[in-house]
Amino acid sequence: MKNILKVWVRAGIVLSLLCGCDERTPDLYSAPDGIYFNNRTAGNVLTDTTSVTFVYEADDVEYMDVPVAVQTIGRQTGADRPVNLRVWSDNAVEGEDYELLTPAVVPAFTSSFSYVVRLKRTVAIRTQMKSVYLKLSPNEYFTTFLAVDSTSGKSGRYTEMLEYRIDFSDFYSAPPLGWRPEYVGEFSERKLRLMWKLFDKVVDRADYNVAGAIPFNRWVYMKNEIEKYMYEQEARLKGWSAGEVDEDALVDPEATGDSRQLLDFTPIVSD
Repeated sequence: MKNILKVWVRAGIVLSLLCGCDERTPDLYSAPDGIYFNNRTAGNVLTDTTSVTFVYEADDVEYMDVPVAVQTIGRQTGADRPVNLRVWSDNAVEGEDYELLTPAVVPAFTSSFSYVVRLKRTVAIRTQMKSVYLKLSPNEYFTTFLAVDSTSGKSGRYTEMLEYRIDFSDFYSAPPLGWRPEYVGEFSERKLRLMWKLFDKVVDRADYNVAGAIPFNRWVYMKNEIEKYMYEQEARLKGWSAGEVDEDALVDPEATGDSRQLLDFTPIVSD
């Protein structure tokens, strides 16, 4: 009886080894080839919109390149694969307000690429925000079965994975994060631009939009210098001293009519 059991055990082992010697390659990834936008914040949060502004750039900067990450699902291939990507705008003109620099193609042996949109610094975006829209659609190479992703289970919000929007402007919709009203008063873009001119060698433009980047002693210095400068402009404006008034130190004429008024840097002191 023991000998019979041994024979059956050996036969089972041989059979299992034969089955394990199948030369067919297993299909390790069976999902269809897909494509979607994969743009994430520094915290690795998927996003479907980005907003950029030229206001922190130097005056001679004429354009800004925005890369949009396009990600594929499935195996890489040895050939380039075109992507069905539509780009349009309701208030911007291609070639005038923006340019498309990258072919809508997934290069061979890759699973992603950056589609670069060049935004142009035109006069129009000083007063109007413009938007560029991108949308992925299926073609013979890729499906679009990933449409949305949950942004937060608690909020119930979703992020688009097949559509993306770029907003761009050259004005402030909100004060920069580092603005200190207790030193230079209520924020206005015109006041900030004057400070850029006066303190070009003292503070980097980008620092105004970073909370705490400009130390308090530098704010005190700038406050004192601005008070002196604006007193000089007032003296010229009222004829107390000779010289031309700095036009950048005046309130926008469109906001005051024909009257010439100086910018108000009076500090705002909270109770």
